[in-house]
Amino acid sequence: MLLANEAGADRLKHGAEARFLHGLATEEFVEDNYVGTFHWQGDPISIERDAQGRLWLHDPGHGFRRRLHRFNRFIYVYGPDDDHPEPIHGSVTFFSDGERVFQFLWQEGGTRAVFPRR
Repeated sequence: MLLANEAGADRLKHGAEARFLHGLATEEFVEDNYVGTFHWQGDPISIERDAQGRLWLHDPGHGFRRRLHRFNRFIYVYGPDDDHPEPIHGSVTFFSDGERVFQFLWQEGGTRAVFPRR
């Protein structure tokens, strides 16, 4: 199976990996689907859009807010400050059930990962 990403084309393995990624590849991509409030252990974590259309990760419980930079269709990264995505300090990967984005994986500096859900 061959899927194109923003950097070109990558060859994928067969089996479950190919079946799962085929679903992601054919899903309609609309950034507005990512915007909203998710919850992790009862605390809200938001994906917000500013007036310029940029996405932001906001965790008010920890006083954290960082601009997200698109890495590919479902993965966004952030760096040391809002204007520089590199070096990468964390990433957000969005997951869909086929109809809507219901969860994301937030990995922060390789030290923690959380899975907020809508």
